[in-house]
Amino acid sequence: MRHLVFGLLFSLLVMPAQAAWDNNTYVEQAFELIALNNEYDDKDHPVRKWHQPVNVWIDHRVGDKELHTNLVRVHLEHLSKVTGHKVQLVNTLEQANLRVVFTRQSRWQNETRELWGADKSYPFRGAICMAHFSSSNTNEIRRGLIVIPVDLARERGKLFACVVEELTQAMGLPNDSNEVFPSIFNDNTKNSVLTPLDVTLLRLLYSPKIRAGMPADTALPLVSAWLNANPSWAKESKTLARQSEFVTVMGLF
Repeated sequence: MRHLVFGLLFSLLVMPAQAAWDNNTYVEQAFELIALNNEYDDKDHPVRKWHQPVNVWIDHRVGDKELHTNLVRVHLEHLSKVTGHKVQLVNTLEQANLRVVFTRQSRWQNETRELWGADKSYPFRGAICMAHFSSSNTNEIRRGLIVIPVDLARERGKLFACVVEELTQAMGLPNDSNEVFPSIFNDNTKNSVLTPLDVTLLRLLYSPKIRAGMPADTALPLVSAWLNANPSWAKESKTLARQSEFVTVMGLF
């Protein structure tokens, strides 16, 4: 399995470029851009996050079941380690609150509409894969759906990136921005594993004082306070970024 995954991912490897990401002001701005905005609208949003465990079921509608399961498993384990939140695979749809569908390009739009209720005007154009989540009236994430058309993702060299980015976005970091670097949320970079900046955003989102439903003017001072209270945060995030099995076992970074 290690050789199979490594062969798939080797061509995606790019050493992350250095950027001035490791200062408090930059991270505060990145958190606001990625956590408090959405990819498909220009509204300001409150904090959205899971408070209950994230139970993930994989819906295999194409082959390579072992490969796809391994990719998801490795990243879920890393997300759980980074956030301190329980994120795990489950065996049945009935146990799940996050469904990951591996399917084909010819079916993925119709299947997304079927499973999520997206209408015909939904912005599929240009998308290679998508994550969706729904929240309670307190903005606590309650369920989610990720749909990955495997043939399209492979054609674009994005299968691995789809798994990593969409699962991470489903944790409550739904926006993309070219102003955030280095990051999987920046479409102009080729980062395919979580960068130390991405790890920092996840740590902030799942710090105990940050609660679902907090508006920006409540959440951002808490973000600033966390960074000030943890002067070693950048070093710790670099260490955590390298604790993914994608790095420790497969040598990717």
